[in-house]
Amino acid sequence: MMVSRESDAHRERRERLRAETLRDIPWWYSPWGHLAATTGIGLAMLLVGALMLHNVKPLEWLVVPAVWLFGNAYEWHVHKHVLHKRFWPFEIIYEKHTPMHHGIYVEHDMAVRDPREFRLVLIPAAGVLGLVLVTAPLAYLFSRLFGENAGWLMLVTSGVNMVVYELSHLSYHLHESHFISRLWLIKRLRRHHAKHHDPRLMQSWNFNVTVPLFDWILGTIAPKTEADEKP
Repeated sequence: MMVSRESDAHRERRERLRAETLRDIPWWYSPWGHLAATTGIGLAMLLVGALMLHNVKPLEWLVVPAVWLFGNAYEWHVHKHVLHKRFWPFEIIYEKHTPMHHGIYVEHDMAVRDPREFRLVLIPAAGVLGLVLVTAPLAYLFSRLFGENAGWLMLVTSGVNMVVYELSHLSYHLHESHFISRLWLIKRLRRHHAKHHDPRLMQSWNFNVTVPLFDWILGTIAPKTEADEKP
């Protein structure tokens, strides 16, 4: 178990921020509806795309890893350059992420304590819908350039990426005793993400949330400490 070096004053500030944020959540907010909406949009993309595929050629399957690689790079870029930098017109995204999300969850205290805190972890459903509206015309263009199957595979892979991102991020913010948190892969990835929640490291290290491929490629995996070597 990691020993907290957090001061009492900082802990009290985090608890005040958590309480204030929970008070500001609308009465009509449904955490499970939020999860169903964000993952449901991604699953709908997956289902529609899968139903439209036909006689996929071996070369066309290369679209899947290509889109996944692009998605991993996009995830890294947005996290580093949008979520951690305040600039117009994305100030609200920065405010929700860096001062609020990172203000409440730190490396040694990552877990949500109330389902309503899903609002602080999951992407807003409108944001996911916006990603779909951007992806759909790109998938259409892809289909015109490389064939119909290529366009649908792009849409399917994008949908899977959205679902994996949402479920991965949420799993890292479950309590360590949760059965999902105890899964070997989730435990390893959670440790990577938790390191990003160290206030001293969050601006420079561990920006991938799903698989830390572009953290590795771009040299932004946080250096290991003695604590990281402990099981």
